[in-house]
Amino acid sequence: MHWQGVKVLLQWSLLLAVSCAGQIQRKYVTAFMNNPPGKSKAVFQLYLVTSDKPATVTVTVPQPFFNKTVHVDKDSSGLVTLDNTYMITEKDVTSKVISVTSDEAISVIAFNTEKVTADAMTCLPEEDLGTEYYVIIPGQVTGSGKQIVVANGFEDKVQVTITVSGSITYNGISYQSGETFSVFLENQQVIQFQSSEDPTGSKISSTSPVAVFAGHSCFTGLSSYCDILMEQLHPVKNWGTVFPVFPFLTNTQDVISIVAGSPDTFVTIYSPKGTTQHSLHEGGHVQVTVDNILLINATKPVTVSYLFQQSRSDSLQYQYDPSAITVPPLLPGGRYYKFVTQSYYDNFILIVSQTSSDSGFYLDGKPLSSYPMTMKEFNGFRGWQVTLGKTEGQHKIHHVTSPFILYVFGTEVSVSYGYSLVQGLPFPEPTKELKCSIHCLKDAAEFILPYSLVSAAHLDALHIHLKDSMCRAENMGDHYLIKIPFTRCGSSVLYDNGRTFYANTIYGTIPDTDVHRIEIPVRCEMENNKSVELIINPKVNNMVCKSYYNVSMKLYESDSFTEPLTLYPHKVDLNSNLHLELEVLSNDEELQIFTETLTASPSLGDTKKIYRIIERGCHQDSTLQVHQMTDPRLQRFSFHAVKFDQFNEVYLTANVIICHNSTSPNRCTRGCISSRLRRDVPKEEVDTARLSQGPIVFSSDEKITQVSVLASGLVVALCTTVILSILALVIQKEYYRRKKRALPPSNDL
Repeated sequence: MHWQGVKVLLQWSLLLAVSCAGQIQRKYVTAFMNNPPGKSKAVFQLYLVTSDKPATVTVTVPQPFFNKTVHVDKDSSGLVTLDNTYMITEKDVTSKVISVTSDEAISVIAFNTEKVTADAMTCLPEEDLGTEYYVIIPGQVTGSGKQIVVANGFEDKVQVTITVSGSITYNGISYQSGETFSVFLENQQVIQFQSSEDPTGSKISSTSPVAVFAGHSCFTGLSSYCDILMEQLHPVKNWGTVFPVFPFLTNTQDVISIVAGSPDTFVTIYSPKGTTQHSLHEGGHVQVTVDNILLINATKPVTVSYLFQQSRSDSLQYQYDPSAITVPPLLPGGRYYKFVTQSYYDNFILIVSQTSSDSGFYLDGKPLSSYPMTMKEFNGFRGWQVTLGKTEGQHKIHHVTSPFILYVFGTEVSVSYGYSLVQGLPFPEPTKELKCSIHCLKDAAEFILPYSLVSAAHLDALHIHLKDSMCRAENMGDHYLIKIPFTRCGSSVLYDNGRTFYANTIYGTIPDTDVHRIEIPVRCEMENNKSVELIINPKVNNMVCKSYYNVSMKLYESDSFTEPLTLYPHKVDLNSNLHLELEVLSNDEELQIFTETLTASPSLGDTKKIYRIIERGCHQDSTLQVHQMTDPRLQRFSFHAVKFDQFNEVYLTANVIICHNSTSPNRCTRGCISSRLRRDVPKEEVDTARLSQGPIVFSSDEKITQVSVLASGLVVALCTTVILSILALVIQKEYYRRKKRALPPSNDL
């Protein structure tokens, strides 16, 4: 067998060459916020997640000095960990800014973790920072430990002005609501404010873009235990007006906080229980318990924070602590995200979208439906909560056409984390090389279609199918896998010039039309009249791979054919029977197997000392018994053991022919052909396989040494190569309808 070349007609201008245009580097600035009192072993973990290109990433802290460079492969993630030396415990300006610089586009996800306390956040790149923020501290905040952090990671000098809501203490002075003060930050400097009162609604403005973080070093919430909360705040320029909110797990006591940035901001909150309205001034805020699905609609941009706080015992069999999560606005949303999880937690994701079903989502290359999940729906929005379990490392998720919002969270005993992804990644660049391939199995073929070709045709996995449109492709991430059963999905058996092959066609069809943008006729074809010979002594050839099926030869203990022999040499008495089974292993019920010859010889490949049990389909041994089988793919025989006087062992060799009912009459249906009639039979090309089994040793006083083998052990398989015939792969420049503007049919199928 051989591979037949791929003929391709393709308009490369259709390819979606999506990239981060103009982004030579990606820069981030973040901070290690203070942890609960007594937590001296806290660590700050930075996950550096690459897309379609490898990246060299450097993480630095000016003082105490830290510098580490890591090389991260494409479509992977690296981890940099900082100990509590770099935690901001001061209430003044320090140089503990954590800077991340990459030579390629990356995402950065931070975990602040200690024993029984943790939280996580998505870090914002330099281009997403701003000069105007409003502080939002999630939840009912009482007691000390409320924190605000402002970091200057890029400019020489920045003036930061804080207009206070509540109370903020700086430099020994307590500033109250409505009062203003300023701080100057040099390059790579950061300041942390701490307050015993709620500073939610405080305005932070700066002369150049800065990064702002807020949270709590000792949040107790519904329990009496301190827990770290942290989130990077989004500047006003990135706020939104529509926020669908779905409860995590089945919680009913979580809380959302809403902060307005403009006067006369009217917020309407819809839920299955009814509608509420709130009027907010600049910096005004409101908290709402999330006991059901909510839809927030504001007349002016607002920011929303979700407090995951309900500590309870349920099917997870443990209680967990709070975490803070930013609720992204409905727009913009991404179609492709990468995220990380840790194996310590039971991990989940929550997908929020307006798409009508889960069929377009693919998580780690698999359809979303292959994961345990639940779905809720409200007012045109759907939320899918997917269980990932205790998984570690990077994951990726995308939808073929629709944007969505993604939350990632995890729970364990007395600890949890959560973060949202607000910036979708570009889809991986399509490769410029066409790499279509096929692999033929015993009862099906598997065809690999590069993602770039399908993307270029503006299609997805749901639109790629066989002749039977219910047989669709699977999205494997960077390619689509099309499984082509030989007996289903519109596959046909064709016979031409003594050759038998299976054929089907892969289509890429525009939804709700009969227009094909992709059409790939494929077939797996056998070479003919080729006996598969194997002369390897003393191993036997009891399995032959014939392109799309296997042929096997087995010996059994008795004529019940229930216990195949797995120990060789096999010891028998001279007057005992041997029980032989020959089978073609395929799901195609139209195949039939026919034993052309069956011989016994003292060694494999011996052409002189041969005892013929079957010859040209004719029975030569008087003890031969044929067991009647209803399955034409199976033949069974029993016969007396044959011994050559001067030899203590023999091998059985069979030459079998595989036919298909569509070729009838054929060699299988003709049966025995005697020497006298052979000259009158027309010459016919047939596909044969030569198999052998043994050795069979006859009883003697000598001790027989047995070698234990598996059913597939000590098997020498000779797999002939498949002919791949991809006759055409056409992506049209424009739509066409097959009935009115069909392409000329292929002459090969």
